[in-house]
This record gives sequence, C-alpha cells and structure tokens, in this order.
Amino acid sequence: MATLMQKDALIERVASVQALISRKTPYSEVRSEDQKRMTELRGFLYDTKPENIDFNRIAEECNVLYQKYDAIP
Repeated sequence: MATLMQKDALIERVASVQALISRKTPYSEVRSEDQKRMTELRGFLYDTKPENIDFNRIAEECNVLYQKYDAIP
C-alpha cells in the first residue's frame, strides 16, 4: 500500500531509471527487457490507485536496475 506522495515518487523514480538506461546503453530500435519492464511499471503506476501499489517492492526493483546501469561507464 502506498500513499499518493509515494506513488508520485515512484513515477519520478521510474522516469529517472528509464533516462539512466537510455544514457548508458547504445541506441537500438528494439527495447531491452529492462526498458520494457520500466515501461510496464510506468503504465502500472499511472493506472493503479495508490492503495494497490506495493511501494517497497517497486522501489527496490528500481534501485536494483539503477545500480546495474549506474555501474556502466
């Protein structure tokens, strides 16, 4: 369960991870699995009421992907 503010924070976090992935990977017309997942999460967050969002699970998933791509030079 998330609050409205947590939902907003997750939407921003997903956008920042999407931007990081785009900056750190070469352009391709085919999206990677990580890019697809971030797009799915964004849609889920926009379409779901805050009380139906598991804030900690989504935040952790974003953190894992952020760390994965942040390590790329």
